[in-house]
Amino acid sequence: MSVKKFQPSDRPEIPDAAREAFIVDIDVHLSIKMLDDLFPYMDDRIVDKLDRPWGKYQFEAIDWLPTWANDAGGIGVDSHGTAKDGDDILAMMESMGTDVPIVTPGFQSLPQVAYPRMKEEVCRAYNDYVLENVTPVHDNVRAQLLLPLWDPEAAAAELDRVGSEPDFAGAYGWFGKFWRLGNPEYDQLYDKLTELDLPLSLHLDVASYADRATPEGEAIRTWIEAIGFDPATHAIMNTVNMIVTGVFDKYPDLNVVYQEGGVHWLPFVAYRMDEFYQHTPEDVQLAERMYDQGKEYLDKLPSEYLWENIKFSTQPVCLPDNPKHYKWLLEMEHAHNTLMFATDWPHSTNDPPTWIFEHPHIDDEMRERILHETAEEVYRL
Repeated sequence: MSVKKFQPSDRPEIPDAAREAFIVDIDVHLSIKMLDDLFPYMDDRIVDKLDRPWGKYQFEAIDWLPTWANDAGGIGVDSHGTAKDGDDILAMMESMGTDVPIVTPGFQSLPQVAYPRMKEEVCRAYNDYVLENVTPVHDNVRAQLLLPLWDPEAAAAELDRVGSEPDFAGAYGWFGKFWRLGNPEYDQLYDKLTELDLPLSLHLDVASYADRATPEGEAIRTWIEAIGFDPATHAIMNTVNMIVTGVFDKYPDLNVVYQEGGVHWLPFVAYRMDEFYQHTPEDVQLAERMYDQGKEYLDKLPSEYLWENIKFSTQPVCLPDNPKHYKWLLEMEHAHNTLMFATDWPHSTNDPPTWIFEHPHIDDEMRERILHETAEEVYRL
């Protein structure tokens, strides 16, 4: 199976240069209902429990949402459309000038649901739904399989079941408060990911910001705090955790992708990790993975793993007012190797590709790296 330039048939307000370019969008959301659309693919015993008003409410309840602001600014998950199947994804490709969409689950509340067997069944059902209803529509349409990340053994089993399907370009989970992915129990997942040559995509979701029932969450007053900044702290902590516990020493070919986790914190984290590591490098040897391998030190400086093993979606792009400052940020963030274009379609935070063609300090080489070349490498396109 191969990917090639997708030919759009309609022309919304997207620059002609973007329509002519080859674009891989690594964050295109389906808008299927977590339960209703998946019932035909789920175990009847679980469907029976969920197909009741109280069951759906208990399963789909979530925390922070800016619903009060909908009338004021069109804030919402389906502000730019709705995609339930492959035909809808084709329409999105035509609208946005996208050649290869990496289709992403959009389930916000799944990590915090209290019923593991139900959650695992949702993951299996979603993966089967995508393979039947979404990816067959076009060779260019690829997807990320949904992992039950709360259970590393179940996640590895789901990779065993469908991870070799060629339409799956990556495996999808979440970064956030429920886990740190440097914990050694996740090695069975990394064994399977590296065997299949699949990246692990970690997406902002309800797992990424504070519960309102906790002191941290109770202190948050606005959606700006909850969605804009709390998740970035979890992305930072998870990144440092994976690096200093030796995940990438043991799995040097593993790629981890952050979607909607922010980007401009990279220089700060890179320099601070190196500073602290060089001050007390022996600290890492008691992390379980390092200890069990008899390793006293990391093979590289922590920042080197950040630049080599971890990638980031551009959305939300958050451009500085002064264009030359973004040129400096691109250099400090090693953007030629770390950034991959994303729209976050169809959410209200959608970033069309306009900015990458209009910015005065993004040259042709950098543009090609961000628009498709790095994604082609990471997602095996």
